[in-house]
Amino acid sequence: MIGETIDAVDFDADTEPPSADLAFLVVRRAGATEVVDVLEGQDVTFGRVPGARVVIDDPRISREHARVRRSGVELWVSDLGSRNGTKVNGDLVTNAERRLSAGDVIRLGDVEIVVAGAWASRPSARAAGVEGLELPDGVIVADPGMLNVYRLTKRAARTDTSVLVHGETGAGKEIVAGQIHRFSPRAKGPFVSLNCASLPLTLLESELFGHERGAFTGADKRKIGYIEAASGGTLFLDEIGELPAETQAKLLRVLEARRLSRVGGTAEVAVDVRVVSATHRDLKAEIAAGRFREDLYFRLCAFTIQLPPLRERPVEITLLADLFARECAARMSAPAPVISPEAARALSSYRWPGNVRELKNAIEHALVVTETDRIELGDLPESVRGGGGGAGPGASPSGPMRARVDDTERRTIEEALAAEGGNQTRSAKRLGISRRGLIYKLHKHGLLKR
Repeated sequence: MIGETIDAVDFDADTEPPSADLAFLVVRRAGATEVVDVLEGQDVTFGRVPGARVVIDDPRISREHARVRRSGVELWVSDLGSRNGTKVNGDLVTNAERRLSAGDVIRLGDVEIVVAGAWASRPSARAAGVEGLELPDGVIVADPGMLNVYRLTKRAARTDTSVLVHGETGAGKEIVAGQIHRFSPRAKGPFVSLNCASLPLTLLESELFGHERGAFTGADKRKIGYIEAASGGTLFLDEIGELPAETQAKLLRVLEARRLSRVGGTAEVAVDVRVVSATHRDLKAEIAAGRFREDLYFRLCAFTIQLPPLRERPVEITLLADLFARECAARMSAPAPVISPEAARALSSYRWPGNVRELKNAIEHALVVTETDRIELGDLPESVRGGGGGAGPGASPSGPMRARVDDTERRTIEEALAAEGGNQTRSAKRLGISRRGLIYKLHKHGLLKR
């Protein structure tokens, strides 16, 4: 996962910044965004000369203007004797090289270059007791605000206090919760996740607290609930604001007494859980409206982490789009596509009401539609091309309607394959889609033969 609304990350003065396993420079100019990998032993040069790694056609830029190099886990920038100079975070780079940290901004004329990457701890820093930003696979952080979120996450993990993660739907709250568990003393225990909005009231309490045999019709054996299953570890309650009042009261009693009674039972069971909860709702407003218990709120939010929405993290949009394109192409056994400048501008200008989840859906949509190894503007969902903030590409029919659509699509693909003797190229042509799109749908419906 990946704005620019807070100050750069507050590293201690006597410690080293986190190192980069994967380092990127996000180059932004004239509405376009380009992601440049920084590899060991391969300098990234900027200038007007055609041989520069990043060519900037601007008379204010010298032929050979600046260079970024990587030495092990460190990134350094130097000015190459340019006429107008090179600035880092507003300070002019003089004759000496300047070491770069996550979130630093290099400015060359009107071109802005943000230092980004997938950050991990430096071994020497770990030995010295310095905390790093070890992120799970598939997570990219470039925005200063998100770097700060992950530093707060790691600090919160060291305690056993309850944590409330607040952020919009699809912004990555479960990843943050997983990180809290990963770096906590409970890391060897279970991490159990429950979406409180995904279950009807008739099932919610049974899933949360468990039930005894015979507690209700169909309860033919004892069931261990989510809270009991998480004992010794971490319980993540997503969309906690959706809990009904009766369940809120029962949850509060369990958290205070650290004991629960299964539905239909009388014996109490001791539980030892650390609770991390998340919501997109304003719980203080919910309390004022009488929909959420104030005492439960204070029990859950001893420590609060605010997760910024994707639209406030514009640097990360292109990085995440590129990551999702690579991942999706790999699943489809297809070459990783290139995102055109026009498509990148549309992605950057869209407001992403569905956040990271919607972006991922948009990129998968584009890979299905495109006929080449390049994502063009026309391959993106219509809502994204318009640059607005509507329902987005993640919106789709649900329930029985979605099932009927999927069933029809699957049968149509099977018929095309049968008619073309299993030949994917001819089947894709018959269906009026690209071969890449067909492979994606074969994966989706479990029809790809290995």
